[in-house]
Amino acid sequence: MRMRVSAHTLSPDDWQRIEAVMTELHAQGQVDRFARSHQAVFRQVHGQAAFFPFHRRFVIEFENLGRQIDPEFTIPYWDTTLDARNPAASPLLRNETLGGNGRGPNGCVMDGIQANWIMDSPNTHCIRRRYSAGARMNPWTPAEIITSYIQTNNRLSRFRENIEFSIHGATHLGLGGDAATMFAPNDFFFFMHHANLDRLWWIWQNNQDAMFDYNGPGPNGEATLDDVIPQNRMLSFGGERVEDVMVLGYGNVCYIYDSAPRAPGSYPSQRTIDDFDESLPGRVIHGSEPVSRLPMFSGSSDLAGRGLEITRIHKALGENSDLQAFFPQVASMEPSRLEVAMAAGAGAVTAAVSAGASRAMGKCGQRKRIIYPARMSNAWIKMHGFDFERVEQVHREACRLIDLLNNSTYVSPY
Repeated sequence: MRMRVSAHTLSPDDWQRIEAVMTELHAQGQVDRFARSHQAVFRQVHGQAAFFPFHRRFVIEFENLGRQIDPEFTIPYWDTTLDARNPAASPLLRNETLGGNGRGPNGCVMDGIQANWIMDSPNTHCIRRRYSAGARMNPWTPAEIITSYIQTNNRLSRFRENIEFSIHGATHLGLGGDAATMFAPNDFFFFMHHANLDRLWWIWQNNQDAMFDYNGPGPNGEATLDDVIPQNRMLSFGGERVEDVMVLGYGNVCYIYDSAPRAPGSYPSQRTIDDFDESLPGRVIHGSEPVSRLPMFSGSSDLAGRGLEITRIHKALGENSDLQAFFPQVASMEPSRLEVAMAAGAGAVTAAVSAGASRAMGKCGQRKRIIYPARMSNAWIKMHGFDFERVEQVHREACRLIDLLNNSTYVSPY
């Protein structure tokens, strides 16, 4: 069992190891193979129920190839909500990490772990990035929106739509260049981004008591767990079914996340699992506090921020009852769970004071208001075959929630 960790926590040595693995995979032609394979099944795995299981399996396959080069290699996840306000300033877009915006007339990436790479898909070109707002990027999806999706979406079909039409697209479009094409696996960001979306899906599975919930459009009508995961001759998964990848820690799904529930102690005999069953062994430990005891109502990987977020939302619910529809689980929190969140939040403030930091405290005036996330472009919507009105509806609902929070005393810790 391996642990996927937040990319924000990686050391320079960690990035050098990733660069060494990626350089070798690129030389072997594996990056090109994954990019072409992703393009070949694109319409089968976007806007369809297969979005989550396909990308879970796709990232596993790439990670396994990397582990043949370096047995300690794991793909870190990029919690993009931590950079949502000003994505271009992310520490993950520096010379020692992924590198930054493309340069020159072609937008070639000239720094970072893929500096000056020449890609083969869809044709010979330098790896490209073109930030969505010139030298900057349009804002990404804030953590509070994802928290609401985790709490309110009781069917996978709705959760998948909301994720695809928000955090998924906003990040791809923000980076632009190769990341905004069907050949997005050219950019290592792709694997980090989809590892994070996989982490959010796992949190949702546990939170909603929906380990095996699978519905929406499938290859032959309504999707079923017996559907074969989309694959092609360039990248075969051996006919694996969707059900084969639904539970972390079993079969080929040999990993867990540092900020999400661990694998259940045994494979669920029933197609449900209790999110807060403290008897389950192997929960992630953060300091002295098992993650399972922190309210998994938020998708943030910042455990300190998560405590502040939940307690501040709880307070805002008392000021505006309209917020209850967006955060029903916070509204009905048991006192003991609220106390755990409050303790985590208090610990975050103490840590921030001792470190001289202010972000976790959320006291800076300019950080009070949550920024609207960018809309999906018409070209992006068309490329995926999404329903334009549904995408717009998701964006309008997100903006309404942001308005409600901004008009309350809520202060975002992120």
